[in-house]
Amino acid sequence: MPKYNCHRKGCTRIRSEFNIFGNRRRFPRFDGNTFCSASCLKMHMEDGLSVRWRRQQLEKAQTIPRPKLGTILMQTAFVTRAQLEEAVEHQKKSREGRIGEWLCRLGFVEEHQITEALARQYGLPLINLRKSIANRDAVRMIPGKVAKCSSLIPVGFDDDQSALRVAVCGPVNFNSQEAIRRMVRKGIVAYMSDQSAIQELLHKHYDPEDLDLNNVPTFRSLEGLIEAGNEMVDRAVELRAQNIQAELVQEFFWVRLDFPSESHHHLFRYVSERVHQGALASQSVMGEPYANAS
Repeated sequence: MPKYNCHRKGCTRIRSEFNIFGNRRRFPRFDGNTFCSASCLKMHMEDGLSVRWRRQQLEKAQTIPRPKLGTILMQTAFVTRAQLEEAVEHQKKSREGRIGEWLCRLGFVEEHQITEALARQYGLPLINLRKSIANRDAVRMIPGKVAKCSSLIPVGFDDDQSALRVAVCGPVNFNSQEAIRRMVRKGIVAYMSDQSAIQELLHKHYDPEDLDLNNVPTFRSLEGLIEAGNEMVDRAVELRAQNIQAELVQEFFWVRLDFPSESHHHLFRYVSERVHQGALASQSVMGEPYANAS
């Protein structure tokens, strides 16, 4: 009778198919690897999430040197220094928006000019989505909520179907694309496109509820993230999922449970303590006690 070693480092338990027959439960699998129990898988996932969480926090504090968008726009003669300084002044006063957005609001540039500058800034090829049709099979590979929070839209495949082509808009998060690559098990080839065109295609190819982030469950710390991971392991074991896949995508936790004929996608959203406290303050102003807040 076949026997299985647990994938978790340090676990020496060996289980046989007799255990499956006796317990009527499938050995939990994560990223294609078999674990002897849900508790071992939870410990393995906790270690992995802790490493990725800390790496993500470190990456937020780092800045990759790139040519500034304003400099690129002045070099291409799209804007003058005076126009750029005016946009920066509006940005400082409002404390919101990116410099490219303010240049567009003030009428100094058009959106496609910002897109061309962003393509140069990140070294990505351009794609005109207004003259392209997104491949529905490609769109189905990424859930709407993940596409929305990552500011991208799948548009097709490369010639041998080994890579997924996606259109993105700045700022580009390459670590997010790498996480998506692991989830869809295909390469990711990114193109830069207008943000408005991406938003238009998102609403065209996904149902409104697929893009609604309002009811997505949240977490506010590494402990909350691990709790969400444990919850998904319990659900996977209960539903007898064949495999579990999980990734941190920007500030979202994306979990996929694979079954023989379909996959179920679950998303958890990170909310910082500062944002959370602001929400609580708004509730108290409305006279709604914290204990009853949903």
